[in-house]
Amino acid sequence: MKIYLHQFLSRTGVFSSKKVLIEALRRGEVTIDGKVVADSMFQFNPNTKNVFWKGKELIMLNKKIYFIMHKPAGYVCAKLSARDHALGKRSVFEIIEKDPKLDSVTKNSLFTVGRLDEDTSGLLIVTNDGDLGSRVTHPQHCVRKVYEVQLKKPLKEQSKKRIEEGIIIDLEENGKIEHYKTKPCVITQKTPTRLTITLIEGKKREIRRMFEKVNNPVFALKRIAIGNLFLDSLKLAEGEYCFVERELLEKKIF
Repeated sequence: MKIYLHQFLSRTGVFSSKKVLIEALRRGEVTIDGKVVADSMFQFNPNTKNVFWKGKELIMLNKKIYFIMHKPAGYVCAKLSARDHALGKRSVFEIIEKDPKLDSVTKNSLFTVGRLDEDTSGLLIVTNDGDLGSRVTHPQHCVRKVYEVQLKKPLKEQSKKRIEEGIIIDLEENGKIEHYKTKPCVITQKTPTRLTITLIEGKKREIRRMFEKVNNPVFALKRIAIGNLFLDSLKLAEGEYCFVERELLEKKIF
């Protein structure tokens, strides 16, 4: 089975963040069967190829870890750089930093499945299983994500219909602003300003941009479900997490 090079490197536990491994690739420190590979999206079969970093052979960790977190608002889903620390940023990985069940190598191999914005709270899966992560996030698998949205003012019926049918928003891709039409979604009104929205994609700040497009900014955003895995059923307070088996995620999500 082929995987992307960045997935392989992330699962070795050698690199503390994706940014660090990208820098290693850029510097030509990674070779596959003796050839320097700088493309993080390069695909290969790790069972038939040998990967080296600065002359040291790398292997993927066999032990898969899965846990579910109730992410608090105010935390990013990335590992922090020196600049992030200087800016006072907080990361979800700091929440698990002192967990005795995780050694440093395993911690380095972890990533979040489908990032939540810094100011968004809710259900977050953390793992080192790249296959599961891809299945949850890739649009072809049509895994629904449900969010609870609090708006600053009542949502007009016309605005609701526009968003549900797909609305053109501005997305930043590779440093450029591009127009993107969102896929159809379902909005369920709870009160004039509170609702849930169900969608199968997850572009950066997509939900906030959708409501900004109809001049109704989001006041608070929380992910409450992925597939049939509901945050409420886990009884986790903000900032808490629990270890789970892959079988549970398979059963509830797919």
